[in-house]
Amino acid sequence: MWEQLRDEGGINGRQVLIYKRLNSTNTTALNLSAEGAPPGTVVAADSQSAGRGRLGRKWQSPPGLGLYFSIISRPRLGLSDLMKITLTAGLALRTAIFATSALETELKWPNDILWRGKKMAGILTECGAASEKGRAVIIGIGLNVNSGPDDFPAEMGRRGVSMRMAAERFYDRGLILTAVTEAVEREVKRLESGAFAAILRDWRRWDASAGRQLTWLKPDGMPVCGISLGPDENGLLRIKDNTGRIHQVISGDLRLRDDGTDNN
Repeated sequence: MWEQLRDEGGINGRQVLIYKRLNSTNTTALNLSAEGAPPGTVVAADSQSAGRGRLGRKWQSPPGLGLYFSIISRPRLGLSDLMKITLTAGLALRTAIFATSALETELKWPNDILWRGKKMAGILTECGAASEKGRAVIIGIGLNVNSGPDDFPAEMGRRGVSMRMAAERFYDRGLILTAVTEAVEREVKRLESGAFAAILRDWRRWDASAGRQLTWLKPDGMPVCGISLGPDENGLLRIKDNTGRIHQVISGDLRLRDDGTDNN
């Protein structure tokens, strides 16, 4: 189905642009949104030379093995809702993975999908410039689909996993791309309708960090150790430190203290 999507260029009326290689699907999607690309446009690549993760990290994008794509959205939401969009997209991605593979994954605030503590997917949400069509929000997704153990870079060690490794079978990337884009569209519409409280309840069912010890490295480099209380009504993570103080996390490095994973 991947080749069919490449040839037909669409998913149920949405424009799908598939490139052999890009520096970053998010960068291309941001440029296309500035040129007036309609909401729902999907930009995908077989590989990326400069795929981006959270906090400026690189997302490894080996050719033909994963899904690297960005969805152009123009949600009727404010800039303050950007974290809500990221959590909403994560829930949609988790739903689509289960629907296509029956794999039970977990969500790690704010943007990771984990399987048995290993990273399977990540999300990078970025805003474009406002225009008469509204402000574009780019939802970038990297999903390890058919990678094997030897396809991960050495620096990832044993922290990465793919759908193939988890389920011991190969998957059609086109079918998964279709499922994910449809799930993201459904959940973003639910967010626009004012249903974030319900989305958050669903998200918390799969929260990998709730009640666990973690370390938050603040943007100024200072560490905060404590217990995750999960995201609040605005999507910000709450951490209760050893003195009982509750911190609201907007950005910075997070590490679950007992599994060695970090947020990309």
